[in-house]
Amino acid sequence: MIKVTLSCIVISLLLAFTADADPFTYFITRKGDQLMDGNRVFRFVSVNTPTINGHYDGYKNTNPASGYAYDPVELSYEMEAHFKDMVQMGVTVIRTWGITVADGSGEYEALVAGPNAYNETAFRRIDKMLELCNKYKIRVILCLVKDNKIFGSTATFSKLYGGGDYYQTPAVKEGFKDLLRTFANRKNQFTGVTYKNDKSILAWEFGNEVPNDKGAWIAEMAEYLKRIDPNHLIADPRRANGVQQMRENVSDVLANNENIDIVKTRQYPNYRNSVTELWNECKGKRPLIIDEFQRFDGFKEVLEQVYNTGVSGALLWSLMKPQYTGGLGSHALFHSYSWGGSRWPGFDSGNYFKERENLMLIRSYGYKIRGEKEPPLPAPTDAPYLYPSLRTDAVALTWRCSPGARYYIVERATSPKGPWQTISGDLDISYDLYFYPLFTDASAEPGKVYYYRVRGKNESGISPASNTVGPLEPVTRMVMDNLKDFSMAHSHSENLRISAETWPRLRQTEEDFFQAERSVGSGSGELVYRADALKWIDVVSFSDKVDSVRLLYSTDGSVWNPLPEGLVVKHHRSAYPSPISGNKDNPVDKYTYAVPVLPHGTVAVKVVTGNAQAANTYPWLARVHVGFTGSLITTKGVN
Repeated sequence: MIKVTLSCIVISLLLAFTADADPFTYFITRKGDQLMDGNRVFRFVSVNTPTINGHYDGYKNTNPASGYAYDPVELSYEMEAHFKDMVQMGVTVIRTWGITVADGSGEYEALVAGPNAYNETAFRRIDKMLELCNKYKIRVILCLVKDNKIFGSTATFSKLYGGGDYYQTPAVKEGFKDLLRTFANRKNQFTGVTYKNDKSILAWEFGNEVPNDKGAWIAEMAEYLKRIDPNHLIADPRRANGVQQMRENVSDVLANNENIDIVKTRQYPNYRNSVTELWNECKGKRPLIIDEFQRFDGFKEVLEQVYNTGVSGALLWSLMKPQYTGGLGSHALFHSYSWGGSRWPGFDSGNYFKERENLMLIRSYGYKIRGEKEPPLPAPTDAPYLYPSLRTDAVALTWRCSPGARYYIVERATSPKGPWQTISGDLDISYDLYFYPLFTDASAEPGKVYYYRVRGKNESGISPASNTVGPLEPVTRMVMDNLKDFSMAHSHSENLRISAETWPRLRQTEEDFFQAERSVGSGSGELVYRADALKWIDVVSFSDKVDSVRLLYSTDGSVWNPLPEGLVVKHHRSAYPSPISGNKDNPVDKYTYAVPVLPHGTVAVKVVTGNAQAANTYPWLARVHVGFTGSLITTKGVN
């Protein structure tokens, strides 16, 4: 009896494992101009996920301690949080954005490390992604070597194999076939399933933006891949810009490329013709997907035309993931519009490009195109994870996000068991990216002991509480002024104004959203902070290679003195040019000025911009962090 019972348990566990490991009943197939999931037409409105396997935001300081490579645990959190966001969003398909190829720079982790050589750690990131695709029942279009010259391109790949034309040189083509063979035959280290047998893979795509005249190369690679992996579809790596190119691509597929299952186009402001017009070139011939789209005007019209035609799917460019170290990922992509990437479920800082409105449209049309009723938006699923305070002298908190949370509530107590008091209101963390604290406690009384925890919140509910951090005994109070306005300052000169320019400013400033800047041709600008006692100050600025910020202090608010030599700790970081546009978008340098200890008796600090009468607005004052005791005296009065 015991043996029978144990056998039953083992069989049940094996069946459960099998069900978890293979949640999809069918591979996606093609029937005429439609995609099929078994006997059902398969359609989708979903997202591109360019950062899912690593960082593609172009900021070299994203994770410098790691050497720009992810720790597997870190990536596992970020990936899973990303998938939980997408489940709330109703996503059923994602598209990756190219694998990385070694170029010798050392600024990113490459999957293709050399000729016929691959980075196992990077491959395991794709293993993890596919494991989660199966777990959350989301299909993926796997995009391979990009033609875009960034993070390893077709040109970089060609150099690894001795150089020459990527699309014609025999050795390079054989190298790409080795890559295809390696992918198809790879056994996933988490699921045990080879890629060619993994139903979560919707289609292979040989690369991003392969030129339209490379039909012969595409045909050769498609014929080879179909022989070693007959289970999966192949998406045309070309993208037609307009009806004429679509007609040419479809004609080439029908005449010379029978192994190509899906044709593609895009809907950006610089792309020609409507979805309906492009579909008319594909109708009755091949399934069409909009593999990337993003528009400021006409966003809903794209979705409506996808729904009303036979287009198989559309993929938003793009959805970014939260950060393991705390906070949200960036959305001002280094090479694209400042509205190139969105963060679920949409935040106030994205209002200028309708981030939340557009994400909710993606959700609505995703359910609509599948013929399903859109469910209510769920409450945030997981508790945030709160890190220890980033400062020892003040309360400066950051945390890993709760999937689905639009706002956060910070709670404080004087005992680890409570009672808990909300001290933040509904906190939108999107203006303070992972470079900075997400919350500072300006009401904490120095010398008193506190405990903190955080909850995520949206209109549908509140998450469980995070872990508790404490005891914390701050020496100072702290405020972060992101210069959305001048309300935290005591005063400012009339020639300073707040800039909220988005492009290219957001990329130039790593998404410091606001800056106080001089009027062109005016004298030095002055920004004053005052408190009963100022203890320390940090200033972040951006400038065109000119160090022109000075800090003065006062013990009475009237007489100003330069800070003693050596008291100001300066750090200069050269500009990051775009990997694609180079200096086209006017990259600027970053300057930080930290005064860890202000002279005794300081009640006011004046930040002077310098660069007087210059025919530009530099320096841009981006942020001021202040430590103080007593009250902060601002333009609104005493805080």
